Amino acid sequence: MKTHLMGVVVGVAIAIAATTASACTRNAPAGTGQPVPSRVDQQLLDAAVRAEVNYHRCRSGLRPLGPANTALVRIAAAHSTWMARSGKLSHRSNVSGTARLSDRIRAANIRARTGAENIGMVHRYRIDGQRFRIVDRASCKFASQDGDTLHAHNYASLARHAVSLWMNSSGHRKNILNPNVTMVSTAAAYGDGQYCGRFWLTQNFVG
Repeated sequence: MKTHLMGVVVGVAIAIAATTASACTRNAPAGTGQPVPSRVDQQLLDAAVRAEVNYHRCRSGLRPLGPANTALVRIAAAHSTWMARSGKLSHRSNVSGTARLSDRIRAANIRARTGAENIGMVHRYRIDGQRFRIVDRASCKFASQDGDTLHAHNYASLARHAVSLWMNSSGHRKNILNPNVTMVSTAAAYGDGQYCGRFWLTQNFVG
């Protein structure tokens, strides 16, 4: 009897979860279709990434995350700039006062019980994760193996690509789907490099 009852309850739960997930949408803000320049609009990027994060949280039945204060965005941007300049993908920098995640949260004057951080590096052009051809290196023209032009990322595509990479990594996914965090802020910095540059991202969660 207990086994049969559990089967019914699980079946109902799955049906509810499927219905909820199908209702989730990406509420990307206006302006995210424009290409990301070397001088990143941090507020627009932050909003685009949060929309993507909240889409995945919605699909998992979790409440959406709000923005943290502007100080945390600024401090996350500074850490991204350090990574871009040093060429190091690291949670720890050598910047006095904001070297560690805990330092960065305190520097933003946020009182939090928990905090987490995702970092990442994405090429400026949409070449990651696929074979591609260099059509003209000087003018940054790339193409897929099928000959399709590979454009530079816009804010929406950069957000979706970065979050998809994090969602496919267990530790980063755990941060995104953490039920105990309430706010998230993300920033990026441009850095020169092979294939016309890269974006270095810092994403901070607090709760």
